[in-house]
Amino acid sequence: MQKTDVETGFDFLVSQVIWPHFKQKGYKKSGNNLRFYDTSSCWGKIVNFQKSCFYGKNHISFTVNIGLYLPEAEKFHCNQQANEKFQEVSCIVRKRIGRLTKENKDLWFDLTVQTDKNMLYTTVEKHSIDLVIPYLNKVNSKDDILKILSCGYRSEYKASQIQTLYSNGYKKEAKQQLEEAKNSTRNVSFLETLNEIEQSFRE
Repeated sequence: MQKTDVETGFDFLVSQVIWPHFKQKGYKKSGNNLRFYDTSSCWGKIVNFQKSCFYGKNHISFTVNIGLYLPEAEKFHCNQQANEKFQEVSCIVRKRIGRLTKENKDLWFDLTVQTDKNMLYTTVEKHSIDLVIPYLNKVNSKDDILKILSCGYRSEYKASQIQTLYSNGYKKEAKQQLEEAKNSTRNVSFLETLNEIEQSFRE
């Protein structure tokens, strides 16, 4: 089926406006994902252009997700490792572009037949250059990700975060985060998981 002008405009934004900035940094493009993976140290980072499911071919609302990936962390919460084909949803550290702005709130962009495409392209490109790239440029190793996890970052995969830290030598930080999680949760199932993790630390 032939794409609409709006769909073509979105593809142009990702592949022609944004992609070149990441290509020169070693990222590979796959669909709406710009992905970097270090095969020697097993870690990665990703930029994902996410379309809202509430719109259609002539109105695309989208945001930009950023992720930092450790296959061992994914194994803890998914029981699998995608490695170099990882998705943003599997990342142990996840952010949306709006959280990198001074406003620190969710940010979505709209592309319709009435949209001034050049203005939209310029805006998204500027955000990518000023916010996304500097954030990702600070992460150059697996240990950089571990330091983020050890310094107060709250992953939605909290149990995996604790296990990943512990297995990589951040035992004090892992035990502290485990205790904080136990004291703050009322979820019986999650508490049972935390107790199991605590028991594994003693073995």
